[in-house]
Amino acid sequence: MLTELNKRASFNKYRYLLVDNLVVLNSVSPLSHKGLQSLYGEEKSFGERKLTTVLRTDLDYDPSVCPTLVMLAEPYQFLEQAIIDKITMQATVECFWSKRYICAFIVTDLKPSILAKQIINIGNNIAKTLRQRYYPFFEPFRMQFLHESGSDQDNVWLKAQFSQIENYYYPSIHNGEFIRYTNDDKPIIEKEWNTQYCERLKKIRVIRTLVNAWANNRTQFEEQKNVPLEKQVIIQATQLIEQADKLGLTDVADILFWGLNGLRYQHVFTTHPQVLEQIPKAQQSPGTLSKHVIDANINLEI
Repeated sequence: MLTELNKRASFNKYRYLLVDNLVVLNSVSPLSHKGLQSLYGEEKSFGERKLTTVLRTDLDYDPSVCPTLVMLAEPYQFLEQAIIDKITMQATVECFWSKRYICAFIVTDLKPSILAKQIINIGNNIAKTLRQRYYPFFEPFRMQFLHESGSDQDNVWLKAQFSQIENYYYPSIHNGEFIRYTNDDKPIIEKEWNTQYCERLKKIRVIRTLVNAWANNRTQFEEQKNVPLEKQVIIQATQLIEQADKLGLTDVADILFWGLNGLRYQHVFTTHPQVLEQIPKAQQSPGTLSKHVIDANINLEI
């Protein structure tokens, strides 16, 4: 990331870190609120500060839990390796947390106060599309979900919201590796997200729960110990959740059981006749799918 943030195209712009204060790091961490205050806090009565609060529309009643925009470097100022190492290490540690502290690196011409307002505007534009009060687009898992599960058309609309941001890098679930998400000058089409995309977004919590549960527990299975996490795991999890919905599974435990076994055994599980025979039983008595599958003594080994 250091090379990316110091390259010529980024060097003449502001470079920022966006953090989410709904997550609280240990105060001894240099990236905690206390640590950032020590590194970047300035007593200035006027002018741009290095730490700027992003007053999220749904949280502005309590600025202390709103995100913080950290100006890591001004235009024509080199970034140091040490701070980038700390940030990338933290992103790696928290890559499967349900809520994450490290949200994004941002490269832009915008000054802190203007960028903070632009971030709110982007969130509010998305909220209008989803008909919700606010959508915190900068949550890393949500950004990765939006990026990977949307069609080209959906991504054109979202990337158009970033028109004033040169580069936006969010940490992925794959060891916190940062992924670039940027408006690449495609024609801006005045169209909102399609209905299927919005329906998928309604299931994002259970999808994230499934992905995190699988990522945190899969290595207990012998066949998964030396295999890297599948790059398309978010898409696979989304498809399995949608399958469970079509099969009439309504209980969260049943849905997650279906999803976890689907990720482990793939089509061997999801198309197995004996497994499918248990679905009506779980429909009749929600929350019992795992019991019925186990009691059926089905051989799923590949």
